[in-house]
Amino acid sequence: MKICKLLITILFFSLSICGNSTAATPKKIGPVSYYGALHTSGNKIIGAKNNQQAMLRGMSLFWSDATGQSYYKNTVISWAVDNLHIDVFRFAMGIEYYNSQGQATEPLIATNSYKGNPNGLISLLDKMVNAAIENDVYIIVDWHSHRAENEQSLAVDFFGRMAAKYADVPNIIWEVYNEPVYTGTSAIANYAKAVIKAIRDNGSNNLALVGTPNWSQMGNGSCGTVSGNNIGYVFHFYAGTHKLDRFKSNIENCGSPVFITEWGTTNADGDGSPDASATNDWTNYMEKKQIPNCNWSLRQYTSHTDGKKEQSAFFEGSAPLTTSKALDEATPSTSGKIVKSYLTSHSRSWADSLTKGKRSGNCAAAHITVKETDGAVSGKLKSGCTYTSSDESVVTVSGTTLTIKSYGFSILTANDGTQTAVIVQAIPNQTINGFMEVTCAYTGSCSSDKGSSQALDFDEDGKKEWVFPPSGTTDQGSTYTLKSLDPTVINVKKATCSISACSGTQRGKNIWMYQFNDFGSARIVATAPAVTGFRAMNDTVTITYTKGENRILGFKSRKMELGETIQGALPDTSVYGYKITYTFDGESSSPYLTRAGIDAVAGNQKAIVMVTATIPETDVLAAVNKTVTFTIGDTVAPVIVPTEDDPANPPPALATTAAKSVLGARVVAGKQLQLSSGAPRVAIARIYDLKGNMVLQKEFNGSKTINLSHLPKGSYVIQVRQASQQQIIRWNSL
Repeated sequence: MKICKLLITILFFSLSICGNSTAATPKKIGPVSYYGALHTSGNKIIGAKNNQQAMLRGMSLFWSDATGQSYYKNTVISWAVDNLHIDVFRFAMGIEYYNSQGQATEPLIATNSYKGNPNGLISLLDKMVNAAIENDVYIIVDWHSHRAENEQSLAVDFFGRMAAKYADVPNIIWEVYNEPVYTGTSAIANYAKAVIKAIRDNGSNNLALVGTPNWSQMGNGSCGTVSGNNIGYVFHFYAGTHKLDRFKSNIENCGSPVFITEWGTTNADGDGSPDASATNDWTNYMEKKQIPNCNWSLRQYTSHTDGKKEQSAFFEGSAPLTTSKALDEATPSTSGKIVKSYLTSHSRSWADSLTKGKRSGNCAAAHITVKETDGAVSGKLKSGCTYTSSDESVVTVSGTTLTIKSYGFSILTANDGTQTAVIVQAIPNQTINGFMEVTCAYTGSCSSDKGSSQALDFDEDGKKEWVFPPSGTTDQGSTYTLKSLDPTVINVKKATCSISACSGTQRGKNIWMYQFNDFGSARIVATAPAVTGFRAMNDTVTITYTKGENRILGFKSRKMELGETIQGALPDTSVYGYKITYTFDGESSSPYLTRAGIDAVAGNQKAIVMVTATIPETDVLAAVNKTVTFTIGDTVAPVIVPTEDDPANPPPALATTAAKSVLGARVVAGKQLQLSSGAPRVAIARIYDLKGNMVLQKEFNGSKTINLSHLPKGSYVIQVRQASQQQIIRWNSL
């Protein structure tokens, strides 16, 4: 893959001209060779190659951030194809936020998000498309967002460029929206139409899947809202929460093709014990209706980055599984055992499918499986017959002797028209302890599949380095060599580890190091001669060097009493001495919270104040634009300054109105005001800003929901009234 080093001001243009369609070729016989690109016919998903209904089963990878990215490897996909017999996998690309509500309260680390690091995520996608092609399975390119309608321009740009790059790749399935959160069908449809137009305009006619409201539960008449060819709709279920009898009608009433791109054995939050009985109901249903599907998710039980546990994870343990050996030795979780049984019980011989109707005749032979190092193989074909190889770079035929050339497969066609598949298995690759994707910052922190580490001046030459273990050999015993494809960014060298931070096995040793010369990414190539049982090594990884984080000590969300002072809550400068500028609810000052030197001083009225700290980007440190919330006073009863906006219905008095359970009003998904199911339908909502101005008054009008998405970013107080009852809600629009 080519490395493009261009100015940031022409980033998006550079991305459009750097990429070319992949040169990878299938190495196994799988569903793509049989079906071809996926299209639609009526309410079915079919293969363009044979017009057969495509029934696919597979796995979704976890979020493509640091939590799940260790599984985004060809090795993992190849293992899942061989051992779980998957037909499809899902690239769950994180865009900006992690929160399942689509809120900004859980931003992804910028370097692991598409918005923050488009080059890095596209490079990762390139690798995974290659993995899909080589394993002859489908890859779902999933815009894994809950608020994609707010990211439309970014999505249109991404899908348009990827469609142009992969226009002729049959393995691709486009999932343009993962899980809309309580989003109306018109917003989803308008977004999807724009994105799919970009896909079609750039040459890809492959299947495009559209997410549906309420975390893709396919309600509100969401099917059929996007016209065009080869468009299907997304449904998601988690067996512990979504029971078949309640939700199957949503699928059956769709009238369009359905792909269940995400399903789990647990509750919808990924927690709770797997429900084997409910899962069995769903898997039987998917088989009966021939609905393609992907299970969530291929990762270990406990995250190695944040310690969070996922009952829906496929594997036990807390360490990422990135090698075939580790995957072979791993223990499936309770969920993993259920999913493995489902996947393997429906495995198919794609060689039989591909040669169907051409297996009987005098020259017919059993399918042949050999290793790429077997050389010449005899005795597998019928004497007196002649055979032609479909790929002589993999295998050639002379009489009844096969000459094995390389890893892959070839279809042999005999003189009587019968066909036999020759499958050439790969010899395992060598591995190097420490040879992995690493991202380091100027401030010295590094992250990788194995957790955090440091970049320091290990050889005291004035530049920071990242060091390898000192052995100098692959895990299989062969001496390796490292080379950088862009040494002006990251150079590879051997040097003496001399400082106290060197480990006991590194100190004083001449060992391999990455030397950081400039911000950016570089591909590092590792080569090593073959050893017994393992092929010669020629592998690459991407190493990235970024600007540092300009940290602010003590700047975090706070709860304050009326009139309270918190010392040092609003420091003048960052840890590195750079001046900080603050705004309060977007203004230079606030009547509810003042800054006295570096202290925060609460006023005498209850309020919620959103404070944003800003520091410009420097030569070596990234810009800061961080927002936290200061909650002043009682969090149950907010302050609203009385105004003359509505004399007949003034704002509620301070601390006198308790929430009424009969109304049960709450803000869901950050943008929808919703009454409880048992609440009266005749109710009115008034929304006030913190200055007491009423910015919205609206009746529920029978729907029990009111859309708040059009309100600007800021803090609000919501009053919901029905007859003599009222409820007060604080709400931050992010």
